[in-house]
Amino acid sequence: MPSLILPLVSTGNVPQLCVDLLLHSVSDEFEFLANVDSTYLHPFVGPLDHLAGQDSPVLYAKTPSKKYTTPMELFATRDKEVYVLQQRTPVIEGYLNNFVKTVLVPLVMKLEIDEIVILDSFGSLDEDLAVPSSISTRCGNPLSVGTINVSSISDMSNIFESNLHLDTDTMQHVSKSLYNFAEDSLQREVSTSQQIFKYTYHLLNSQITSLKEIKYCSLFVHEGDNSYDAQTLCQKLPEIVPNLPVISSFKPPISWTGVYGFNPAPTAFDEGLYM
Repeated sequence: MPSLILPLVSTGNVPQLCVDLLLHSVSDEFEFLANVDSTYLHPFVGPLDHLAGQDSPVLYAKTPSKKYTTPMELFATRDKEVYVLQQRTPVIEGYLNNFVKTVLVPLVMKLEIDEIVILDSFGSLDEDLAVPSSISTRCGNPLSVGTINVSSISDMSNIFESNLHLDTDTMQHVSKSLYNFAEDSLQREVSTSQQIFKYTYHLLNSQITSLKEIKYCSLFVHEGDNSYDAQTLCQKLPEIVPNLPVISSFKPPISWTGVYGFNPAPTAFDEGLYM
């Protein structure tokens, strides 16, 4: 059964940059399959992305009729073992439930997805997250990886109701039992106000017969040039998605030119600015 990588639109657009980096670094292993219904996404249109020096976009080689990039596109490895969604604009406010129920869930069912890997990012100003007050905890690891073994859940209502509690530090309703986070993860629980909680709720309650596992990978980031963060997240993916093609070198697309590079995260803080 295949895996599906799904990037959430979040702080610094790091999940989208990670998917960009993945697709273009091993573009000979992936191909564009289809435009996905973007009714509930903010409108967007742009040129087809590609690597510098390419005469034509390799990812779209089998679809010569496609001339523009759309808000959401579906790609897959040639053996159809790994599917990747690239979502370039956020869901219109108030329509997240509609998007997951009428677009994402039917797509997962159609492709008979076995494993969904959801990518996320957050920063120090994100108020809807349940994270430790100090980002230096847990050995300074900026990554959080949580897993749900769908086949082991016998009572969905129990998972979403009886295991919720109020975090007295943040006054948020959180679930500590929804995802089983790795021991060194910065994030150890999810709050009901996070996108991931809503995605998970619908995915689990839709009773997708093929779905066996949901993985959640989030990265703590700073606002600014997040290309280095994207590389950090992309480096982690082969550990999470077993069938992912091996990336020997990272190749950013031409759309990054003049905007992003591969700069390490800033370590100094001077008068409100990271240096």
